[in-house]
Amino acid sequence: MGTPKRERQKANRQYRLQEMAKDARKRKSKRVGLRVGLIVGAVVAIVALVNILGGDDEEATAPTTTVSVSTVPVSTLPTPDKPEVSLPAELPTELVVTELIAGSGREVVAGDTVEVHYIGVLSADGTEFDNSYDRGTPFPVTVGIGQVIVGWDQGLVGVQAGGRYQFDIPAELAYGDAERPGIPANSPLTFVVDIMSVTAGA
Repeated sequence: MGTPKRERQKANRQYRLQEMAKDARKRKSKRVGLRVGLIVGAVVAIVALVNILGGDDEEATAPTTTVSVSTVPVSTLPTPDKPEVSLPAELPTELVVTELIAGSGREVVAGDTVEVHYIGVLSADGTEFDNSYDRGTPFPVTVGIGQVIVGWDQGLVGVQAGGRYQFDIPAELAYGDAERPGIPANSPLTFVVDIMSVTAGA
């Protein structure tokens, strides 16, 4: 059994150890609180910076480019009125492209995709064989890849969105000596085409 002096020394050591443990816990709590405070402060600063750079003021949200006809979604454009077709004075022996209504924006090049409304008639007598206006759905064409007759592939190069054009196409640039529904062999064809949209090719 220890002496009273040793017992007091032992009790004092235990007390000091307890106090040191308390101090350690306090310092740890302070460090955690400081870290949390720094994180919260950083988040607040970032949010403030985002609000400053992306605010709702008119100058910050003002558009820097204008929307041209060619970028308007074709689904929002109304179907044009079905046009009357004026036949050429003579049957075409070469492709003739006539601008009926001027378009805007850059001119179409091979590889672009255009959406068009069209009406097609026999150049000889004006008999209509097809049109998209009655269907109300434009026809998509990727220009220059042979998706359509040669007269269209060539005629669509240089057109502009919003424009209306007439293509007078000789038989050899249409279906040649092949027959199609409503189109006899060796028939020159006349189309009126409305360019609804233009999408640049890759």
